[in-house]
Amino acid sequence: MTKSLEWLPVVKVAARDLAGVAAVASISYGSWLIYQPAGFIVGGFIVLAGVIAMARGGI
Repeated sequence: MTKSLEWLPVVKVAARDLAGVAAVASISYGSWLIYQPAGFIVGGFIVLAGVIAMARGGI
């Protein structure tokens, strides 16, 4: 790989992570608009599911 493209894998991972955070925030905010406590519950559940998946090596 040329020196000018060494940063490309880092940008790909950062973009994927940013998209994931934006998705979780959007789902949580949408739930919050319907019923405010649901936003925190849904957001916490998604984060917990991600932590469990990472602990199992699924992500």
